[in-house]
Amino acid sequence: DGSGALAPLPELDQSDGALQAALPAVIGAAAVKDYLEPANLLRRLVVTVDNIPRQKISADKRPVRGFGGTFRADGDELHATLDTRNYARYQPLVAVIRNLDVGALMKVYVRFYPLVQRAYQDLGYPHGYFNDRLVEAIDALLAAPQVTGPIELVRPNVMYEFADPALEARPAGQKLMIRMGTENAAVIKAKLTELRAALTATPH
Repeated sequence: DGSGALAPLPELDQSDGALQAALPAVIGAAAVKDYLEPANLLRRLVVTVDNIPRQKISADKRPVRGFGGTFRADGDELHATLDTRNYARYQPLVAVIRNLDVGALMKVYVRFYPLVQRAYQDLGYPHGYFNDRLVEAIDALLAAPQVTGPIELVRPNVMYEFADPALEARPAGQKLMIRMGTENAAVIKAKLTELRAALTATPH
């Protein structure tokens, strides 16, 4: 109608269509189609943000589809290092994040915040605020160390782990930042810094 009035928010469990209609302004229509899970997107986003500072991120609840290609390690099960070719797997998604419009994202975030907060309370935080947890998650990612040189790996079970116990003990989000390589991580950190400034400047 040209007035700029927004439609009323749907219920949380019927919010996928409205959110998918709003997100192309933030990351582009192709990225929404190529990278985001189409179902239960808000709940997936909330649980993943909540898990970033923890030891595990639930793979089956991620809002983003799996990255192309398979994980590569150089060496054998007794002595391996992270193959730098892994970094290329993340580059298409990192490019989307580099071009993300933080101003447009904040408009969508503020609009959908009541549903985001509901999803967060449903996780078992009746008195918590998702915005606070999001800032904590961003701070955890920004604190990811920049690891130079070969990254040693071990494979005690099915999955490879960092051989350095100090790295392996870090939160899941930080380990992901290490796995994507310093150049990709720098792009993510720059955008997260911009987002953090917007989040902490905007009253909710």
